[in-house]
Amino acid sequence: MVDLNTANALFAAILQYGIPFGYQQANCHNISHYISMLLASKGYLCAKIWAFAPVVYSTSSSKLISFADKKNISPNGKIDWGYHVAPVLQVRMGTKVRKMVLDPGLFPKGPVRYRTWLAKLKTRKLIYLIVDSEWYLFNSSVIPNSQLQSDSDGLSDSNQPNVKLPDWFSDKLITDFFKYEEDSLEQNWIEKGLAVNETAMTFYNAEIKPLLHSKQNLLLVTDYKMLVGNVFNFETIFRDTNWNNEMNDDFQLRHQDIIAKYREIYLWNFNKWKESLAALNEIISKNSIG
Repeated sequence: MVDLNTANALFAAILQYGIPFGYQQANCHNISHYISMLLASKGYLCAKIWAFAPVVYSTSSSKLISFADKKNISPNGKIDWGYHVAPVLQVRMGTKVRKMVLDPGLFPKGPVRYRTWLAKLKTRKLIYLIVDSEWYLFNSSVIPNSQLQSDSDGLSDSNQPNVKLPDWFSDKLITDFFKYEEDSLEQNWIEKGLAVNETAMTFYNAEIKPLLHSKQNLLLVTDYKMLVGNVFNFETIFRDTNWNNEMNDDFQLRHQDIIAKYREIYLWNFNKWKESLAALNEIISKNSIG
């Protein structure tokens, strides 16, 4: 638990680390986990608040968290999320203790109450969970609770989900949280996610923003939006050096020079975040030993 002055000071410190909050298409879970480690390196524990749109927990809904893309980078003019997550601190305010969310992407001026944070998402039928910060991400399954219960005799304790939705969610998806270990740790998911967001913002500021109102470059801007405004396309090209239906051979041939340039930038950013995360882990390890 911290007082409000400390919470504000920690928020200001977070802003000094160059975390790429500006690219809002994806990777909130990687940003949140990095912040939780940053706070831990300074001796503070936080929780995380997860907000799930109906598309995540319901097999019969496609409802997303959706809002206008003010940067005009998305091909369809919107930012769409199935979920959003941010760190939470217990903040002492007078005689009361408030859950305050640290989310500079949505609230750049300071911590806000968690109800304010939820209201900002403007999505009907959101469900939310506040969990320990060690839970990094979740898996979704179409196995209903009723089936899971009937199969429970055949499941070991280690295979049981750590979040179990109520029985009246029996035809809904199950969310199962996991820690930052094994595949996610070995494959550097956090470092890659932060590098994706930082590289995308560099691309936007240098290549897209100056051309947004240029009629002569309309087709080029459309291509760039398809590349950068769609995070799956961006990850396919720069993180995975791969292709998909939109990022096909023809697209990549047309833009081979700029793709080569930003692949180098992505790699530099990845190595930078890898070093940063290693430094945080070293501080946390020393603190725990001390």
